[in-house]
Amino acid sequence: KKQLVDLENKILKLLSEATGSLLDDEELVETLQVSKVTSEEVTEQLKVAEEKEIIIDQSRRDYTSASVRAAIAYFVLNDMARVDPMYQFSLDAYVDLFNLSIDSA
Repeated sequence: KKQLVDLENKILKLLSEATGSLLDDEELVETLQVSKVTSEEVTEQLKVAEEKEIIIDQSRRDYTSASVRAAIAYFVLNDMARVDPMYQFSLDAYVDLFNLSIDSA
C-alpha cells in the first residue's frame, strides 16, 4: 500500500509540474505504466493476504473452545493448593518422598 501511495504522490507531482501535452512527458507516461503494474501486483497480493487471513481466523476460532478448557484446567489446578497443601507438590516429589521413607524404614 505504501508503494501505491508513493507512486500516487509522484504522479500528482508530475501532473502538477507538467507543461504542454501530458503524452509528451515521458517520465509521466513511464511512471503511469509502472504504477499500473505495481497496482496490479499489490491488488493480487492483497487478495492472497485476505484469503490467508480468512483461513487463519477460521483456524483460530477452531481452537477457541480448547483454549478455554485449557485455561479453566490451569486455574483449577493452580487453585488446588488452596484446597489441600498436598496439591502444590508434583507427583515426582511424592514418589521421591515415598522412596525416601521406604529406604529409611
